[in-house]
Amino acid sequence: MSVKNGSAEIFELDDARSRLRATDIDPQNFLAVGPYLEAVRERQGLSVATVSDRTHIKASYIEAIERMASDALPGKAFAIGFVHSYARALGLEPGPVVDRFKDEAGFSASRRDAEIPEETEVEQVAAAEPKRLSLIAVLAILGFMVWCAYLVTHPGPDAIKTPVRLDGAPFASGAPGDAAQTTGAGQAVNPGARAPSGDEEIEPAAAPDAPVVVEPALIERIEPVYPPGCETNAAAMETVDIAFTVTPDGLVVSERVTASSNACFDRAALNAVKRWRFSPRMVDGAPRPAFEQQANFRFERPS
Repeated sequence: MSVKNGSAEIFELDDARSRLRATDIDPQNFLAVGPYLEAVRERQGLSVATVSDRTHIKASYIEAIERMASDALPGKAFAIGFVHSYARALGLEPGPVVDRFKDEAGFSASRRDAEIPEETEVEQVAAAEPKRLSLIAVLAILGFMVWCAYLVTHPGPDAIKTPVRLDGAPFASGAPGDAAQTTGAGQAVNPGARAPSGDEEIEPAAAPDAPVVVEPALIERIEPVYPPGCETNAAAMETVDIAFTVTPDGLVVSERVTASSNACFDRAALNAVKRWRFSPRMVDGAPRPAFEQQANFRFERPS
């Protein structure tokens, strides 16, 4: 009995540690929630097969979630349920993860689009109803318009008649001849005001300081290993282009292939860039993530 209780305590401790490790990764450092879930899974040392066993979700669906390939998932309801179970298996709060997945996968937009036709239909029905006004209402509206026109063209004797400039602004107090004049640029000039002497300098307003940005610098580069299984059907030179994000800690996340001459070499390039280390991007002395960094790998056929 004591051995079983001790094992249970060890499992609970391991689960608590995995949850703590999951919170070490900032989701804001990822362009999408799928790569974020993948990074948390890899940080916990879990394989796709292990997560599949825990959640009873097919491994292909787990990979589709990490790639944000919503078209590879069975449907909206199933996809949301899979993401909820996946996040919980990693020790994450499922709510924010599911909300972000729905927004990035277009599920939230599709729900709003589904509501638009209903509202449009109601508006069309309302617009189709004939608008009938009685003769008395028409006469009342015409009478009100005539009365307003009379007030505009015949102001009363108590109306304040203040001369205005062409731009609609009133002149300064006093006689119209003493009013401020305007320059060609539209600025008011008071004839009685003292003109500034030539010795006086007008200081321009200080412009806001631009932020000081220092881009990330590569500290450690790991070259990829030529895959032996790709040599048979490979050209003399194969290339793979990778895009990735550098976190404020200088780590590489959200790596993905943007161009490839031979898909057989993609995995080797991704594994290599995943091990690169950078100095973080600094903005006014504070570390910030650097998105859409680029890397190019060349694979030469071994001689």
